[in-house]
Amino acid sequence: MRPVVGIICEYDPFHLGHRRQLSLIRDALPGARILCLMSGCFTQRGMPALHPPAARAEAALRAGADCVVELPCAFAVRDAENFALGGVEIFDRLGFVTHLCFGAESDAATLLPAASLLEAPDGAFSASLRRELASGASFAAAQGRALASRFPDLSEAFDKPNNILALCYLRALIRLKSAILPLPVKRLGNYHEPDLRADAFPSATAVRAAFLNGDLLAASGACGYDLPSAPVCRPGALDRVLLARLRAMPPDELAGLPLCSEGLENRLAECARSAVTRDGLIEALKTKRYARARLSRLCCHALLEVTGALLTAHPSPEYVRLLGFRRESSELLSCFRQSRIPLIAKAADGDPGHPLYRLDLRAYDLWALGADMPAGLMCRQRVVVV
Repeated sequence: MRPVVGIICEYDPFHLGHRRQLSLIRDALPGARILCLMSGCFTQRGMPALHPPAARAEAALRAGADCVVELPCAFAVRDAENFALGGVEIFDRLGFVTHLCFGAESDAATLLPAASLLEAPDGAFSASLRRELASGASFAAAQGRALASRFPDLSEAFDKPNNILALCYLRALIRLKSAILPLPVKRLGNYHEPDLRADAFPSATAVRAAFLNGDLLAASGACGYDLPSAPVCRPGALDRVLLARLRAMPPDELAGLPLCSEGLENRLAECARSAVTRDGLIEALKTKRYARARLSRLCCHALLEVTGALLTAHPSPEYVRLLGFRRESSELLSCFRQSRIPLIAKAADGDPGHPLYRLDLRAYDLWALGADMPAGLMCRQRVVVV
């Protein structure tokens, strides 16, 4: 069988850098099939995606991806380690994915020793990590500094956003003892660069900024296709829903949110009563220890009613949903029949009583609310065929 390359992605939106990745895969593995595992309505940074999943999946398929399936929301809105682990576990349980392709500023051989150390930390590394945490640093910053002290020649590598996620992918492959081969591609441009004109391959951050500022032409140019102007869920569209939810949550429910501990639930309750926007809330909560990314995901968990108990009860993905495929690649769908994880081809085939599936339905309905659409979006969304 020909190679099948998996990509864990968000495509918010799909842009020229993503198109380049698909092209590099074709160059490295001629004849390979490309399977994209994409976040749905909400992303790893704790925000709603600009465009609905079907539109983003179609863009990837028209650019050359063979099939797009959806990463369940419970894993799409997690920290980098669990986001990566959920995605890699799906590919591993599918049983036919041969390679995992991801962007990185460094090659796999450079990052693999660090990934192995993180999976099996020795006493010296653990002590170094504890010292950094005791200084008040966030976990991500503390881990990066501890790695830099162990691998001083690579100290700058551990600050790079794509390398941080690449380490998580490599750790997941090690933890699962997966036979899937890593296939990193060199990331070009600045991951967080907000200026669309600064790079030949602009970041998704820059594309979103241009789109939201009304420069649809420039944003579309950076994507290589016409970005749809609607439906769109803009940042801030769900702020009032979030604040209403937080103000109504009793202390025990706030404490039950994932990673809401050490008294953070008390500060969250207090700040939610005075904040009038999501950004204002996060700014009031932010400290050296609690980074903006973690707080953003915390707000997303509150909005979507994700609890620590839910994630503990369902630590692994239990299904994937089909978003779209290319007609010429339809034989790839037959591979799912032998998998150790079910493929849901139609929303009606899912179990609305299943806690993870119910979360997916809720995420779609909230996204639709932010986009001025009626509820039931997931059930109305058709599988994209190009």
